[in-house]
Amino acid sequence: MMDPLSMEKAMIKNMVEKTGRTIHKWLEIVNSKEFNKHSEIVYFLKKNYSMTHGYANLIARKSKKK
Repeated sequence: MMDPLSMEKAMIKNMVEKTGRTIHKWLEIVNSKEFNKHSEIVYFLKKNYSMTHGYANLIARKSKKK
């Protein structure tokens, strides 16, 4: 079992293969919108890009760390 930081690094490394875009591209997409809540970002990514909850949650967390 991986620790949370190792898991996050692995997900970021595999993001292009799993989602078609880099973390930076996803952050550009998310940051171009007017989201107020973490849950809004997760919902947007899952609904519009058929993203898994894990990747949507990771992107939402990273987008709030400006």
